[in-house]
Amino acid sequence: MRFSRRELIGGVGALFLLNGCKTAPIAPSANRIEKVGIQTYTLREAMGEDDVATLKMIKDVGYDYVELNRRDFSSRTPAELRQILDAVGLPAPITHVDYDSLANRPSELADTASTLGCEYVILPWIGDDQRGLDDYKAHAEMLNRAGETLKASNIRVGYHNHQFEFFDLGGGQNGMNILLSETDADLVDFELDLFWAALTGTDIVSLFKQHAGRFKLCHIKDLAGDPSAWRESTDFPQIVQKFMVNVGEGALPFEEYFAANDVSGMKYFIAEHDNPPKPYKASIETSYKAIKSFRF
Repeated sequence: MRFSRRELIGGVGALFLLNGCKTAPIAPSANRIEKVGIQTYTLREAMGEDDVATLKMIKDVGYDYVELNRRDFSSRTPAELRQILDAVGLPAPITHVDYDSLANRPSELADTASTLGCEYVILPWIGDDQRGLDDYKAHAEMLNRAGETLKASNIRVGYHNHQFEFFDLGGGQNGMNILLSETDADLVDFELDLFWAALTGTDIVSLFKQHAGRFKLCHIKDLAGDPSAWRESTDFPQIVQKFMVNVGEGALPFEEYFAANDVSGMKYFIAEHDNPPKPYKASIETSYKAIKSFRF
């Protein structure tokens, strides 16, 4: 059988392509965090001196949005702050709020959140005299009530943890379990602070699996060193000074956590540092770049 020159060249080319398809490595798919936010508490000192310049700095670093806290609108009206955010180009889909406002004035809080353009209002703290078993049950009831009121304005309620929610209350119970089990998933979500949860030795991926879909938000801050001796401590300044670092400078396995996003329900990823080193821009840029480098 004879082959023309054209047929021979074509056949060799086809074999080459076929062989290339068999041997060429296929790059593995990798998920990444597309949009990164930052909690303005990180830059509270700078925000107090010049909030407009600080928000511009956040935008310049590359952050896509901010999570506010009530300090941010203590000296400005929500409408004034919204105007600044719009001018800078930083949406604020989330804000932290105080217990009293959430518990006793949820309708007023809904107006504030709507003006700011928030999708979430988050309770970040409960007092140290309100952390007993019955207290957590009462907090869960309050979160449900507030969640029902705010739902009418298309705003969701969330809860942000520290480490004390994971302290043993006896009988295998802790505050976090009570809040998760006794709040309505249709009304209340959770913002997991990965630093504080990890400090307690909590298996974070297992927590996601046990309460699938409840963790829509997280605070990303890193931990360096062995905090095991501090797991039962509430000495926040000492813990922060000893163990909290910029994201990427510690040892928390963030990519392992975020590989479980489909289970946790995670959609908002927020950098935070309770005591960032100066210069602030370099600090928040370090965390931003580390978060953008995650692949999972």
